[in-house]
Amino acid sequence: MAGAPIEALTRVRAHGDPRAENLLVHGDNLAALRLLRARFAGAIRCAYLDPPFNTGRTFAEYADARAPEEWDAMMRPRLEALRPLIADDGAVFVEIDDTQLAPLTLLMDAVFGAQNRISTITVVRSAPTGHKAINAGPVHVSDFLLVYAKDRKRWRYHPQVRVREGFDRAYSTWLEDPDAKPSRWRFRPLSAAVAEALGHASPREATRALGREAFIARVHAHALREARHVVRFAQARYEAIGQAARRVVDRSREAPDRVFVLEREGRPPFIVRGGNRILFLADKVREIDGAPVIVEPLTNVWDDVPFQGIAREGGVVFSRNKKPERLVARVLAMASEPGDWVIDPFLGSGTTAAVAHKMGRRWIGIESGEHLVTLAEPRLRRVIDGADPTGITATTGFSGGGGFVVATP
Repeated sequence: MAGAPIEALTRVRAHGDPRAENLLVHGDNLAALRLLRARFAGAIRCAYLDPPFNTGRTFAEYADARAPEEWDAMMRPRLEALRPLIADDGAVFVEIDDTQLAPLTLLMDAVFGAQNRISTITVVRSAPTGHKAINAGPVHVSDFLLVYAKDRKRWRYHPQVRVREGFDRAYSTWLEDPDAKPSRWRFRPLSAAVAEALGHASPREATRALGREAFIARVHAHALREARHVVRFAQARYEAIGQAARRVVDRSREAPDRVFVLEREGRPPFIVRGGNRILFLADKVREIDGAPVIVEPLTNVWDDVPFQGIAREGGVVFSRNKKPERLVARVLAMASEPGDWVIDPFLGSGTTAAVAHKMGRRWIGIESGEHLVTLAEPRLRRVIDGADPTGITATTGFSGGGGFVVATP
């Protein structure tokens, strides 16, 4: 990276490892995106954009009030300049609120193709309290993430999970001997197994001794610790399964006390008893922060990423404009892998670059405002120096290293 980092970009300064390719561009993002095409065409696996929401407000860092046609005229050429940079198996995430949601959807359809639309994710960012709760109509508490692939058929999605709130009480059966042959499996109520483990003759006795809520809590905690032993029975959707699976279901109904197993290449075995599938709690349990928890597939409603308490995340104050590192980390986990290139053309206080760095991605951040110098660059220096303990630092185990180049168009 000696000299100019890319043709037509002028190197201003650098920080950290002189071999680092990460790029912080201070200048107009439209000009920068067009210049980046020569080197990065088809190279970017994930783009995250947090453009002006056109709220009609003026912030210290920028004005966020444009006529609708002016906002479209600002966004369209930038999206058009971004598209050639995206890899064929890459994706673009654009965050917006409901002010410009409809126009942005139409714009993304036009630039990336409606056939490549992956999802519209609702991001719950606040509670219905404070001054906003007195507004006429429903209280606005969400943003939206529009997700588009460069080519939907080629996009490589990395499935994500989220922590389930509370225990799934459908998992109420204890399997005595999961390592035995299925034909020898023995089942009994989960509550009975836990009561016995606690030294009580029955769940009723355990409830009298501990109290109902305390005993239930002990049952759930024991189930998570011993998840291999905990199962549920779920009715198989007969019309949705193949012929071989249907035959197994039919046979299990004729012999309801026997366990039947259908081995399937490349897929988990199909296990049935009494016409019902046997599902294992262990398949839904992960260890997070040293404790077992139940996880479930990520949906298109994200209400588990707190926006509260992030005002000083990354060591920068960027009131009402900054996004949580956990939010951006989820986006990058969905759509990229370590070593991939990530870009944010509206870098703001530097969140995307900071998260990408901690997650082992290579990154490009573009910002025209002076807060690139006053907020984003100092933040990224702290990340590289191992002096930023906030955000996702602990969960990624990042302790510093790497570097970046600051350049201008």
